[in-house]
Amino acid sequence: MCVIDSSSGQACLLNQHRAIISRETCQKAICLAAFLLILVCRSDRFTLADDVTVIAAPVPVVTSDRPGIFPESWLKPAIAASGGALPAAEFERVRRILVPALAKYPEGLLKQHLKTVYVLSELKYSGVITSGTNSRNAVYLKIGDVHKGFTDAHNEAVFHAELSSILLRNQPKLLDENAWRSVNPPDFKYLGSGVDAVKQKKAGLKLDEKLHEQGFLKEYAQSDLENDFNAFAAMIFAGDGSIWPIAEKHDAIRKKLDLTISFYHQLDPAFTEDYFRKLGASAVTRQP
Repeated sequence: MCVIDSSSGQACLLNQHRAIISRETCQKAICLAAFLLILVCRSDRFTLADDVTVIAAPVPVVTSDRPGIFPESWLKPAIAASGGALPAAEFERVRRILVPALAKYPEGLLKQHLKTVYVLSELKYSGVITSGTNSRNAVYLKIGDVHKGFTDAHNEAVFHAELSSILLRNQPKLLDENAWRSVNPPDFKYLGSGVDAVKQKKAGLKLDEKLHEQGFLKEYAQSDLENDFNAFAAMIFAGDGSIWPIAEKHDAIRKKLDLTISFYHQLDPAFTEDYFRKLGASAVTRQP
């Protein structure tokens, strides 16, 4: 009980007010802590203990079986993305593939657009088993059995293709899409998406001479413009020298190749045709 007189009444009221504020602040802090605890307990999306870093820099290359490596929207039934952690026995292979692949890009460019590369034993979404995909700032790669086509060259090409999707999405104005589409046959329409191509069994990944005449490197490139662009980016960054004689022979391929190189040159002046030709020469030198 507080007895108020003329000299102490004002101080007593002030102390009571402070006590009320202190209790309210404490109650809010307790509620916030409880809310955060519920979030952590309800989902493993916040638990990174199972993530294993295979390469630390310039961007983390990580393996994990957490559902939380995928965007939340991908976990809904319509997409149902899933992956598996890569065995430790594959880590050295990953380093052999991705250390030189990452080194082909300026470090600043990578850090600006790419947060993480996830290397997985399995990768599936929208009911389709796939070699790779990408989100806003992450690339997902399946490092599969060499005898089933998952060679080092294949895995590196997929990495470059998926990264090119992120770069194209982040810098769309750097690619003249109208000029790109004008190269395609007048009555041509893309299928819709890579998933559509796979489900329609129109996802061939081999170079196709007949398609070169129309401006496409392979069947899968006809799925959508992004995958069409991916095919060119993958070849020039992986150092696949076969792109140059194909471009010399087919004007439509040459035009799309020029648009691809122009896109990358605007990202960084180091990316010139000479730069990509040298990557091809380097790849030949590394052959056993």
